[in-house]
Amino acid sequence: MNWVRDNRLLLLFAAVVLTTLGTVGLGIVGVVATVGALLGGGAVVQTFAGFLLGTLLLVGVDIVFSVALVRALARRASVPKSQRVAGRLDRLESVVPPLASLGLSDVFAPPEPTIEERHEALTRRYVEGELSEAEYERELQALLGEDEDPETELQADADIETELSRTTTTDTEYEPARE
Repeated sequence: MNWVRDNRLLLLFAAVVLTTLGTVGLGIVGVVATVGALLGGGAVVQTFAGFLLGTLLLVGVDIVFSVALVRALARRASVPKSQRVAGRLDRLESVVPPLASLGLSDVFAPPEPTIEERHEALTRRYVEGELSEAEYERELQALLGEDEDPETELQADADIETELSRTTTTDTEYEPARE
């Protein structure tokens, strides 16, 4: 099964070529057989219908393989990322809801910058004089606040709540004794 997955494009291409050749070949044989039935006085309608049905069936299979090949090639293609294109596709998807299922705006959207990339950009802006020291510090703190792991934050919040509840319980236990 792994070999099939690794050679998927080659197999789809071979299937498209073979079904296309089969369709053309069956069509030619059908025309020859129909002309022969006309000249020989045979059953023209039955001959024509049989070959037409076979040809249409092969055309359908050929279309399925062709669509699968194009889809596989499109998935492997390197798509340039553009915020402008992604924005326009997002607006188009909001106007035509069935297009949203394709997720084209996500395909063309550039990836979100990492924390390190944003830190480098922030430092560059500070060095170039676009930001004052106070603005740099404020944005750096905001950036570092995003960098914290949410699970660690939740654990820290839970620890604080546990500590507060212990303190509250202890204070209430000793409070009546003080009176």
